[in-house]
Amino acid sequence: MESLDKLIQTLEEMTDAHKRLLDLAEEKRTVLVGGNIQELQSLINRESSCVNEIEKLEQKRTKLVQGYIAQKGLMGQSFTLEELINIQNDVTTKTTLEHITKQLRGLVQKITHLNESNQQLIHTSLSYVQYSIGMLVRKEPAIGYGPYAKNRYSNMLDAKV
Repeated sequence: MESLDKLIQTLEEMTDAHKRLLDLAEEKRTVLVGGNIQELQSLINRESSCVNEIEKLEQKRTKLVQGYIAQKGLMGQSFTLEELINIQNDVTTKTTLEHITKQLRGLVQKITHLNESNQQLIHTSLSYVQYSIGMLVRKEPAIGYGPYAKNRYSNMLDAKV
């Protein structure tokens, strides 16, 4: 039972880490809209450390589940949380695991949705930058024929006022 308590504690720590990651994703959206590059870099560093923490907790969770499964005498390499919930006899433990699983799924879905939205914001910003550069530096068609034709470039920066 002690290994199951450690597993529940680890899952709760994972939930907290995912909540922090969700907060960072929401903050990133605001920074992307504002265009603050220094704040974005700081945010990415904090996000990276949060992801590293989640990876360590996931490794810990995997070891605890394998230990619990071995303790129960069941066969298998890895068990999902649903399978772990299904083999529980204690109603309180089963309810706790179901609640944590539901929370984690919801957080992961929200993080995924926000990351996709942030990715679209970045793509839109890049498209705007490319369009702006295209307006400033525009190629004119080549004058002449063959390999000796000269390419003429003009842009708004070279225009006489």
